[in-house]
Amino acid sequence: MACGLVNAQTWVDHSFWRPAALWAGIAGALSAGATLEGIDWRVLALALILVDVLWGSVWRLAGGRAHLLPLSPRTLRQQVWLPYLQPGSPAARVFANDHQDLWPLVFRAGIPAILLALLVAAVLGVDALALTLIAVAITLLGWTARHTLQDVPVLLGSLMSIGLPWLLIMQQLAPTAEASVWGVSGVLVAMWVLHHWGEMRILADPHDAIAMLLLASGELAICALLILAQAPLWLAGVVLLLLPTWLAIVQGRPVGRRMQPLWLLAMLLSAMALSQVL
Repeated sequence: MACGLVNAQTWVDHSFWRPAALWAGIAGALSAGATLEGIDWRVLALALILVDVLWGSVWRLAGGRAHLLPLSPRTLRQQVWLPYLQPGSPAARVFANDHQDLWPLVFRAGIPAILLALLVAAVLGVDALALTLIAVAITLLGWTARHTLQDVPVLLGSLMSIGLPWLLIMQQLAPTAEASVWGVSGVLVAMWVLHHWGEMRILADPHDAIAMLLLASGELAICALLILAQAPLWLAGVVLLLLPTWLAIVQGRPVGRRMQPLWLLAMLLSAMALSQVL
């Protein structure tokens, strides 16, 4: 059933209305002050595909086989010839405890995902290519952590979901922005990465004290930033969106995924606020 050299499937993972790379990219466009008349829609569309679809495909590699679509048994049985990986070689003994389908997965899923992301990034420019290489490095770090620590650090996922996509879209739409704009936007991006880190932790464990600390730190810093930017109306909207999370925590109710649309709206609203006051 394959008619292409590189095959892919597309699906919506979990809720569409949750903080993720696509929305972080849109937040980056809002914080850059992009207007409907001034946006290069082709560049924006390609950049959003890169940060959401292609970087997402790369990041899934860190989760291993459990997060990849299974290859056919025939593909997994095919041997991949590499020097120094023949049976009995030192490198082969290093991977002796791994499953025998490692290298087919690397060559059939990993390398195509990375090369396609690098190709699209090269079309967008050197900065996009550099950020894509950082995304690949973060993925390799996550894969290594999963094998050594038995888990992928949530912070790495937050960087892939919020931090890098926001920065790339902003760079594409406002490459000549002043240093002060980048500084303030960088602080906002960092705080939402921190907040997303807390979001993922508290969804996994409603009683996680570290998650509450991350959420509180990020939200207080975001509010302080909007106060310094003299945006009281925007601040009120952001606070109203973030308040239900703390009401649930105080009342002892679990912070469920129903809070994710509120976090998403708060993120977009804060990004829009900066574009209006800077």
